Amino acid sequence: MRGLFIACAAGALFAISAAAQPAIRSSLGVVNASSNTSDVARGSWFVVYGTGLGPASIVVASGAPYPSQLSSTQVTFTPAAGGAQVSALLWYTLSTQVAAMLPSSTPAGAYDVKVTYNGQTSAAQRVAVVERNFGFATQAQNGLGPAQATYGGLDLNRFTTGQIDKWATRPAKVGDVIVLWGTGLGADSASDTTGGTSGDQTSAAQVKVMVDNVEVTPAYAGRSNGSPGLDQINFTVPSGVSPNCFATLYVKAGGRISNFGSLAIAAAGQSACPSSSLTSAQLTQLDQGATLTIGTLSLSKLGLKVTVPVLGTIDQTSESASGSFARYSISDVATSNFAFTQTGSCFVSKRVGTTGDIVSGALPTALDAGTKLTLNGPNASNIALPGTAGVYGATLYNSGFSGIGASGTPTIAQGSYTIAGTGGANIGAFSANLTVPGTFTWSNQSSIANPVPRNAPLNVTWTGGTSGLVAITGMSGTATGGTATNPTYDATVFVCIAPASAGSFTVPSSVLTQLPQASSDVTSATTSGALLVVAVPDPSQGSFTAPLVGGGTLDHGYFTYSIGSMKTTGWN
Repeated sequence: MRGLFIACAAGALFAISAAAQPAIRSSLGVVNASSNTSDVARGSWFVVYGTGLGPASIVVASGAPYPSQLSSTQVTFTPAAGGAQVSALLWYTLSTQVAAMLPSSTPAGAYDVKVTYNGQTSAAQRVAVVERNFGFATQAQNGLGPAQATYGGLDLNRFTTGQIDKWATRPAKVGDVIVLWGTGLGADSASDTTGGTSGDQTSAAQVKVMVDNVEVTPAYAGRSNGSPGLDQINFTVPSGVSPNCFATLYVKAGGRISNFGSLAIAAAGQSACPSSSLTSAQLTQLDQGATLTIGTLSLSKLGLKVTVPVLGTIDQTSESASGSFARYSISDVATSNFAFTQTGSCFVSKRVGTTGDIVSGALPTALDAGTKLTLNGPNASNIALPGTAGVYGATLYNSGFSGIGASGTPTIAQGSYTIAGTGGANIGAFSANLTVPGTFTWSNQSSIANPVPRNAPLNVTWTGGTSGLVAITGMSGTATGGTATNPTYDATVFVCIAPASAGSFTVPSSVLTQLPQASSDVTSATTSGALLVVAVPDPSQGSFTAPLVGGGTLDHGYFTYSIGSMKTTGWN
């Protein structure tokens, strides 16, 4: 049971020589075993990532009670303030990763974690031990995308009705009892050795489950009897949720928010959840563990307002064209922008990376379509979009800030555009067409407060957009590294989709409160936020296909535009 519901690897388990001194990975080297997030809860399972941590081939403990040393591997926690060293209980050991459980008796606080293998000990990594840090397992075993959720009989929640090995699969419906599996609800000494349980912790941990932004109090939240350190949360899919393949899912426990994932929900009588961007056959492919080959082409015309203390608001306009081709796994699909296209819905996810990764989602395994793509259309004649490794793009125009640093000329206008490619190692020659609508204006942009209150609904109004959609995106991130010109962030992002014809959309406060607080001072804060309102096409518009080298075609091709405005803002 635990092997299915707690992630034992972020990728494939592979053999690496372990002769060198153990070394813990510098970033997120010690994480929750289900969610891959930092901080270790008392009594929870965690994973240490690095090199030389254990043997070249995985060694797994025979079962409870778990040992403090396994195949010459040991993991220790030493209090930073001084005190007795704590030995973790090992589940498995491998040169690149070790999974272990922190005893429930370990007090909360700062600890220096070390891994010893064959008598050699790694440098310490400082880790926070906390009372609670629940994370739930996902199908991709990386804390992202669809949850590894089950029904009472251990059938699996999936996009479509079917069978995976011995497991029956189906999407959830209102009234179904769902079980989330994970670790980190808090200390439970009855569980550590034999897998007992002290019972329901819903009240003590103030556990709430958020499904499609509807709050649910679970019927049970606590240890799973018979499995040390494994938590389960049983809840009922509430009325008021919309049928959706990617309904936002997360858990609040002990004042902390878990990883963000999704739940597949179908309407009564339906055998598959609805998706405006993926066919039922493609959803079945993902359920069976297959990947999808997807191409995305985009035209962007974006006005940016940056509020800087003393200087006030600085305006910039930029236009660009881009393209990418890649192979998408289930977690890649679930956190990509093209999954968030269900009209009337809001989606929330976590993203890590550069500003581009936060806005568009990080690109998975890239596919080569040649050395460049070519753009033609109004004001555009054979403009090259150069690139490598399946990623292409060019800045068409940039007004600069206050006229300083301007480049190019305005290009994107109403009319028909074509992006074509001659093909490369993975993708053959193709041509895609898209009609860009007229003007689009975010009409109440200047009246939205900065910082934006998170405890009240946010109404957004606009004009234009013709027959397409409008995407309202909010971002709140903490700087984690990178450079001054290309920083990286750990961000929470929401995307709400509305028909352009509606002219307005109100983002519920239940969505806004999921964003971490962010400063409105973009010049000095480590946190930053933004609000983006753009016109985008309906998924049925601008689709294209391209041949795959070796046979077959893309599973899906999206040619999109995004025309609108973004403003930097804080969230309070």
